[in-house]
Amino acid sequence: MGIVSTALFKQHLTSQFNATILAESTRSPADFQAKPVRGLAAVEVTFRPLEVRALNGAAPALSLALARWVAGLTRPEVALLIKRDRTFTVPSSGLASFQLQAAARLIPETENASHRPSVLFVAEQETALGRQLRGLILKEMITGGGLIALLAAGGQWLIGRGLGPLDRMTSTANDITARGDLNARMTESDQETEVGRLGAAINTMLDRIQQAFGARLNSERKVREFAADASHELRTPLTTIRGYAELYRQGALGPDHLPGAMRRIEQEAQRMSTLVAELLELARLDRSSSLDLTETDLATIVRDAVADSMAVEPERPISAQAPPRLLAIVDERRIRQVLANLLGNVRAHTPPSTQVAVRLGPVQGGVMIEVADAGPGMAAPDAARAFDRFHRAAEQADQVAGAGDDGTAAHQDNSSGGGSGLGLSIVQAIATAHGGQATLESWPGHGTRVRIWLPARQPAAVPPP
Repeated sequence: MGIVSTALFKQHLTSQFNATILAESTRSPADFQAKPVRGLAAVEVTFRPLEVRALNGAAPALSLALARWVAGLTRPEVALLIKRDRTFTVPSSGLASFQLQAAARLIPETENASHRPSVLFVAEQETALGRQLRGLILKEMITGGGLIALLAAGGQWLIGRGLGPLDRMTSTANDITARGDLNARMTESDQETEVGRLGAAINTMLDRIQQAFGARLNSERKVREFAADASHELRTPLTTIRGYAELYRQGALGPDHLPGAMRRIEQEAQRMSTLVAELLELARLDRSSSLDLTETDLATIVRDAVADSMAVEPERPISAQAPPRLLAIVDERRIRQVLANLLGNVRAHTPPSTQVAVRLGPVQGGVMIEVADAGPGMAAPDAARAFDRFHRAAEQADQVAGAGDDGTAAHQDNSSGGGSGLGLSIVQAIATAHGGQATLESWPGHGTRVRIWLPARQPAAVPPP
């Protein structure tokens, strides 16, 4: 831009400079004598005889140099310069250090005081034009330098302002890396800017990382607790079996006590076998959730489960509320296991006279199975952890141990006589494997209700024969 403006300005100055010289050349020699122009040289040349006379007293050195150059011209050269009708450059070799731009005009004898024809040469030093150009270039350099400095400062400020949020985001990321603080978040989250959207995306990512990390820690904690509980549950029957075996080896068991010892060994072995089987069942459900899904009549399963429970405990009042037929796509064996576990818990943890109701019905999006009893219920903390593996309420377990037929124990998946503490965990795992859920509500002194919701599934299309 500066080069273009300089070139255009030089062209304008040159045109104006030449126009000024041409305009001055229209004046008469007498006018130059009367009114000298500063910086302008004027020379009059007459012939017959040849006479070269400097007219302008305001620039004697320029006029003298111009006169010397003109004196060396021939008449044909002078005639050629007159015919140009435009300015010309006077060679510097004949004018020492001067560089002149000149114009020549023929003055007829009628306009000349000497009544002789003459030629007027008017010239001006080109250094004046150079000074103006140098002044313009200097101004452009100063202006351009100031603009560059201003743009550099403004650009640095804008870049700093634009990158400031990124610096803060970098500091936050370094804090997260160095201290492991997953609660740290990016302060820039304005959705109207690119940096804000980046900060919001990073915050979303950090939320998910924190959730995943928390879930991992929770999973690891549950695995440790599960391993410890499983070890404890397996160690108890093994300790009993080992104790009876040690007594027998030492001869401390007489013939009268041997049948009882064998019975206890068999009971503990059965308890351990049941525990291992339930652990394997949970592991299979957790690992693959593989189900043998078929179209099944849930009403038949409910009535069968109630009939089996009445056969085991005839004195308990139990009712079944189900439609004549309710088809669903489920794993029949596992749904029967769900009802067996729930009714088994009722028998183990409520008095024989406690009323039990098993209900089945369609609901929006699926079907609902409900097992409710009017037993003593359980405390809120125990109800919240009812589906946890190996969870037992110690106080209520003691009540079961000491209650006998009075039946003051809560509806809890445990017993003093060796419940595994996995029954409700299996119920929940089976419901989850079907895409459903299990919920438990209990009120101390007012019973417990377990609901199993199973989603509706479309039966597979049967290919034509």
